[in-house]
Amino acid sequence: MRFGFSCVGKKKWAVATLAVAALALLVIYELLLGRLFPFSPVVVGFSRQDYGGFVVYHHGQPESSQLSYLSQVITMEENYHGMPFRSKPEIVLCKDDREYRRVSGGKAKFIAINGRLFVSQRAQEDARQGRIDLRTYLTHELSHCLLQQHMSFLRQLKMPRWLLEGTAMDCAGQVGVGVYPPKAMVYDAVARSVFCEPADFGTALNGEKGTAISCAMTNKTAFFYSEFGCVVEFIRSSHGAQRYKAFLKDVVDGHPFDVERSFETVYGTSIGEEIARFKTETRKH
Repeated sequence: MRFGFSCVGKKKWAVATLAVAALALLVIYELLLGRLFPFSPVVVGFSRQDYGGFVVYHHGQPESSQLSYLSQVITMEENYHGMPFRSKPEIVLCKDDREYRRVSGGKAKFIAINGRLFVSQRAQEDARQGRIDLRTYLTHELSHCLLQQHMSFLRQLKMPRWLLEGTAMDCAGQVGVGVYPPKAMVYDAVARSVFCEPADFGTALNGEKGTAISCAMTNKTAFFYSEFGCVVEFIRSSHGAQRYKAFLKDVVDGHPFDVERSFETVYGTSIGEEIARFKTETRKH
């Protein structure tokens, strides 16, 4: 009997060991080549170009040697947000859609995850054909990267999307660029009560609701991004850039995480009251 139990015990131990080994191999694969790639401490399968203040991973695309201007962009990002990059930003130029989906899991042309910026082949081609301004889009995404470097992953998931996108749009000067409506058009629409309430745009953990769904615009996402960019620009111009930096600092560092509390601490009013002021301002134009 003891011999039988010993054999059974050894078999269970062997099965458990194999299961743990298989899981470990799966995690390693996903970190190096799969969906956990944004969290991998090492990057394989790409050539690496270090610009000093940032790093580009690539497959020999011409853009890899044409991004020196990002040194100026990074300085501007740190000044705008009032905080430094904690580590060198990493830009990953993917060779095709398959690789882009595999390592980022994203569908958009650009995506920032855990402080690492992924650029799809479609975005690179659009830039070559003059359909988009690559510098503007990279500036937008690097805003996300900077804030991500100052937050835990859970805090990133809880971050209001209106604040993330509005900050990035204003930082990049992207309102009125390409598909994004200009300020005058946004103000005119808001004055006519065409408006997405910021809270309705949700977070990464919860989807859009209310006005984000019912808003009657052809390209709602582009309009919302410009709207939020205008809101952030209104807040910064009304109260000064330094207070906005203080607000962002409190958002990323505050305990517990509470964007509304951070806003009231810095500005002495609620986000809702500030949004009401913004709506009133649009009617003056």
